Amino acid sequence: MSDRGAAMRRRDVRRHPVERAPAPLRGGHAQSNAGAPATAGYIADMTAQLESMAAATGLELLAYFLAMARAEGEAAARGDASAEREQAKSD
Repeated sequence: MSDRGAAMRRRDVRRHPVERAPAPLRGGHAQSNAGAPATAGYIADMTAQLESMAAATGLELLAYFLAMARAEGEAAARGDASAEREQAKSD
């Protein structure tokens, strides 16, 4: 594939606005974060794959940052899940 094709694709991607998740409603914080553990777990899975790709191609610093992001995602998934269990126990 030529460099020109890659440049064309990059330019086309920039033309499309990034879709953003709706902002959480005030007062509805707990309800809006109901999917946070699943989202954090998904992010951890994706960053683990990206980390492997970066390490395999010798991008050590990038692999390190992706490993940190993966660890944060895993911690958030565990932390949110345990917080929900504690809240359910107290109810």
